[in-house]
Amino acid sequence: MIKPQTTPPPLLGVRVLDLSRLLPGPYCTWTLAALGAEVIRIEPPTGGDYTRELPPVIDGHGVFFAAINRGKRSVTLDLRREEGREVFRALLKTADVLVEGFKPGVMAEIGLDPVRLRADHPRLIVCSISGYGQTGPLALEPGHDLNYQGYAGIIAAAGGEGTPWPVQVADLAGGAQSAALAIVAALLGRLSHGEGAWLDCSMTDGSMALLAPHLATALAESRDLNPGGELLTGGYSAYRSYPCADGGWLTVAPLEPKFMARLVGVLSALAEEGAELDTSEEGFRRLFLTRPRDEWVTLLQGCCVGPALGAQELPTHPQHVARGTFEPVLGLPMVRAPFPWAQSAEVPRLGEGNVAILGALGLPASLLHAATGGL
Repeated sequence: MIKPQTTPPPLLGVRVLDLSRLLPGPYCTWTLAALGAEVIRIEPPTGGDYTRELPPVIDGHGVFFAAINRGKRSVTLDLRREEGREVFRALLKTADVLVEGFKPGVMAEIGLDPVRLRADHPRLIVCSISGYGQTGPLALEPGHDLNYQGYAGIIAAAGGEGTPWPVQVADLAGGAQSAALAIVAALLGRLSHGEGAWLDCSMTDGSMALLAPHLATALAESRDLNPGGELLTGGYSAYRSYPCADGGWLTVAPLEPKFMARLVGVLSALAEEGAELDTSEEGFRRLFLTRPRDEWVTLLQGCCVGPALGAQELPTHPQHVARGTFEPVLGLPMVRAPFPWAQSAEVPRLGEGNVAILGALGLPASLLHAATGGL
C-alpha cells in the first residue's frame, strides 16, 4: 500500500477556509486536507453546497460531495447578512488560507474584497479560482469545464467533436490541482518572507499549461495539433486501445524498441505457421479481437500492455488492493487521496462545526444565531 509516513503531515497546523462550491475549489481543499490542513467549509445555511443533495444520496450525504469533502469541517454563515460577514471576518483572523470560487468581483460586492482582506491580514493567502482569471476580456464570462478546455486548446487537440471527456480536466487539473500547488508554494514562501498572497488561478490558464510541450512543438512547426495523428494521440498503431473478444479493451503502448520487439515476438509465436504479423492498426484490431482481454494481459506481460479497467473492476484489482487505493466511506469504496499522510475521515454534516469552531470566537450568541441561520 501507499507507505504511511511517521512524520507529521506537512500542512499540520494550517487552517483553510473554503468558500467554494461544486468541484474545483472543494477538490483543491480536499487535497490540502489530505496533506494535513484543517479545512473548514463555509456554507450557506439554506442547503449548503449544491452537491450535498446530488444523487445518489447515502445516509444523508451526496456521494459526489462525500468523495471530495471527507476530512473537512462545516460551518454555516449567511454572507448576505452583515452578521454573517462579521462572524466570517472574526473567523478569518484564525485562518492561514482562504479559497473562493466566485465570479470575479463578487467578493468585493459582498464586502470581502481580496485586496482589502490582504491589507487587513498581511499573512493571509487568498486563492481565487475562476474560469478565465480575474483579468482579461473573458473574466466575467460564464462558463464550465468544457468551455475552459475549448479556450485552452484541449478540445481542438482531442478532435473537437463528440461528447465531453469523462474527467473534468479544466476543473480538476487546470483549476483544483494548480490552485493547491500554488497555495502550498505560497505557504512555503511565507515561511521565508512573512507575507501572504492573492493567487489568481484560472482554470483556462492551468489547462493550457498541460499542453505546454505539445503547443511549443506545433507553434514551432507552424501547424495545429493533430488529433489522432501524432505518436501519443493515435497516429501510431502500437499506442492505442483495442477491443477484445469479450468486449473488454486492451491498452497497447510498447513505445520503446525493446518492448515492441518483445510484443512482436510473443504475437508472432501465437500466429499460424508461415503467417506474417500485421502491426498496422487494422492488423492489431483483427488480432486482439480473437481472444478475451484478460488472456491477452497474461500473454503480453512485460510488453507495456494492460487492461482498460471499468469502474466496477477498480476496487478489487490486485494492484489497487495492494496499494490501499480505496477506503470505505458510506459503505462504498472511495479513492483515497494519493498522499502518504492521507487518513480515513468522516464526511461533515452541514453546520456540524458551528458550536465548536464559531463558538470559540467569543462572539455573542445572538450574533452567531443570526449569522448561521440558527443552525
